[in-house]
Amino acid sequence: MDSREEARPFYVPAWYYALPEEKAVTPDNTFVGGEGMIVVLENGTRFEDWEGQSLVSNIGLGRADMARALAEQALRLSWLAPSLFADVRVALTKDLQSVLPQGISVPFYGIGGADSIEAAVRAARKVTRRKNVLAFTGGFHGDTITTESVSGWGVPEYGDPRPWTVHVPSPYDWFQDLRDWDRAYERCLEGIEKALKKRGPRTFASILVEPVTGMGGAVPLSEGLSKALRELCDRHGIKLIADEVVTGFGRTGEWFGSTRVGLKPDAMVLAKGITGGYAPLSAAVFERSWGEELRENGFPHGPTFGGHPLGCAAARETIRILKAERLVQQAKTVGAYMKKRLVELGREHPAVVREVRGAGLLLARQLGVARRGRTYGSHPASPRVWTISEGLRSDGMRIWASADGSSVMFCPPFIVTEAQVDRLVDRLDFHLQGIAHKDAMPIGTYSPEAA
Repeated sequence: MDSREEARPFYVPAWYYALPEEKAVTPDNTFVGGEGMIVVLENGTRFEDWEGQSLVSNIGLGRADMARALAEQALRLSWLAPSLFADVRVALTKDLQSVLPQGISVPFYGIGGADSIEAAVRAARKVTRRKNVLAFTGGFHGDTITTESVSGWGVPEYGDPRPWTVHVPSPYDWFQDLRDWDRAYERCLEGIEKALKKRGPRTFASILVEPVTGMGGAVPLSEGLSKALRELCDRHGIKLIADEVVTGFGRTGEWFGSTRVGLKPDAMVLAKGITGGYAPLSAAVFERSWGEELRENGFPHGPTFGGHPLGCAAARETIRILKAERLVQQAKTVGAYMKKRLVELGREHPAVVREVRGAGLLLARQLGVARRGRTYGSHPASPRVWTISEGLRSDGMRIWASADGSSVMFCPPFIVTEAQVDRLVDRLDFHLQGIAHKDAMPIGTYSPEAA
């Protein structure tokens, strides 16, 4: 057996990340470098990164200023137990408080999004003395054996569904049937109220939502639904938790997605962009009175490497870079430009494109149902998404897709330029024309393998 085969890590790539032939490690699929918005394979192939490396990369790859910050921290204080005060943790807390929404200020540091989601859920159960958690179908909050139950994609056969998790149809689910976003948000709220009434509203510790869905296809909460969630939680003493793992640190064109959609949570969970991807770190950040209650009464939760000094140093440098280079504003400006170009392009291909949605540089283009072709996701539009993904890959552009396979997603680092957007839209136009041409072919002359 080849030594590369013996050394390969175990993983199950999602259909939109890997080609069928990419099951073994080769120079054609092994990445060895990255700079700015470019990632490089061992064979020398270069790709523009339009997926943000799982929605993490916001400041770009290979930054010398970040390398210096990490090296300085490693030399000065490379590690300290998470139960102890470290100057870099204290400094990061102050930096966070300079950008967090008013009232959200007490952080509890972790390693990644899943463990901080669990921290927030456990903290809500501790202070409310209740168990139930309400979340949306199609929401993604992590893939530990607990957080996969909280997520709305179901659990694997070897999983352990938790009876205290309650899921209601998301706005996206309703939109698939109603094709009207206003009605979809209204029906979603009705579903929430019905679920609370059925279980008893005072059995719920928390409601967990993403301000704009990540894997669920860049669907923002409406301002009306955001306001209604706050009112429901206030009425019934429920903690409102915003999963900002994807939407935090500029991804939506605001520092936090909650601000973008008018959501006022009791806690926010941060990860991914908090360090620009340069080191692992996460945080559950609580409203002050809730956070102080946890401090006073104790909260025995947390991983050994939570709040790692190198992660804290990377987070401090990321916040500095985002401010100094005005990258959050750039995500808003370039994101608006890109959305405008995508909407215009959609008008030219009404038979293929269903809609464009999202905020900032978290955008999705949902495609219409394919007439034919191999299905690579649960949604019948997935053959078209696969065709677009493979076409852009051949053009040297790596994109992402929603988990159900319905939508092509664009989540680049915030250093992306309008000129790069124009090139992407040009290639999208070419591939959409190809899809329209295939759909117009007689069935007998069409090969599903070409989809």
